[in-house]
Amino acid sequence: MASTYSSTLNLELQASGENSGTWGTITNNNLTKMESAVKGYVSVAIASTTDSLTATDGTTADEQSNAIIKLTGTLTGNTTMQCEAVENWYIVDNATTMGTYTLGFKPAGGTATNLVASSKHILYSDGSTMFDVLKDAGDISANGTLDVAGDVSFDGGNFKFNEASADVDFRIESNGATHMVFVDGGNDRVGINTASPSKTLEVTGTFKVSGDTDIDGGNFVFNQAGASVDFTIETNTLTHAMFVDGSADKIGFGMSAPTSAFVTIDQASSTGAIAVLTLDQGDTDQEFIRFDGEEASDQSASLTTDTSVGSLTGHIRINVKGTDFWIPYYATN
Repeated sequence: MASTYSSTLNLELQASGENSGTWGTITNNNLTKMESAVKGYVSVAIASTTDSLTATDGTTADEQSNAIIKLTGTLTGNTTMQCEAVENWYIVDNATTMGTYTLGFKPAGGTATNLVASSKHILYSDGSTMFDVLKDAGDISANGTLDVAGDVSFDGGNFKFNEASADVDFRIESNGATHMVFVDGGNDRVGINTASPSKTLEVTGTFKVSGDTDIDGGNFVFNQAGASVDFTIETNTLTHAMFVDGSADKIGFGMSAPTSAFVTIDQASSTGAIAVLTLDQGDTDQEFIRFDGEEASDQSASLTTDTSVGSLTGHIRINVKGTDFWIPYYATN
């Protein structure tokens, strides 16, 4: 009876009484192939876009029997490397120059798994599909540094950093900033575009809030450093509904350049039919307006006891509880 060959490693299965004088050589070949399947290494240069690992019955020269396979060469198109359609496992080192092309590894006639450029894969085949073990792995623990060159996708679970509450930092770089997002583990602070946040959250640069902003339980301080910067609040139609001029130390409502007083209100609409200022005093036994200042007997101060003011010059229109009145004003002497 002639020899037969195993389906996975192509070992020669000798019949009883066969191969007189070569039985030892054939047995050694089988043992060599078994050794290769456990820890063998081979480098294979891809020759075409549909290439195959060599698989030869009874010899030790075939590529497929090795546990570790290094693929080399330059791809000229989307490429598939295949092995026989049998159950097996491999460690594959993709050292090819891929360019913009893809490289798949599959059992003959089956489904491939795509290899990542300059990466090593642990693969196994059930005879019809090639599986990448780490694409569908369970829990993974790394005691050293974990470097990822490709995309990272978290889907279906929580992401926790520093659950042990150690004094370690978290940093995300952008194209031009080394600390685009930075969590200072030792000081319990978060910095945006800063490596040394001085507050619980510090942002260096501009930021925009499109939704509601709720500040509750603490003070809000703008420009604590006392820099020459402005503060502006816009409404639907006013670009400077409220404006704090940081360099001039003045406040304007409805205007962008308050100059005539510490606080200036400009109701610029000629058709709005609204007053400039409305005062509603709920504390019924208290005044509407209180004036404090230096007092003089002449007219040199903001308050005077001098009753000999100048002549009546005009009147200012006011409204008290829906009724218009006029307040006279007098010239200075």
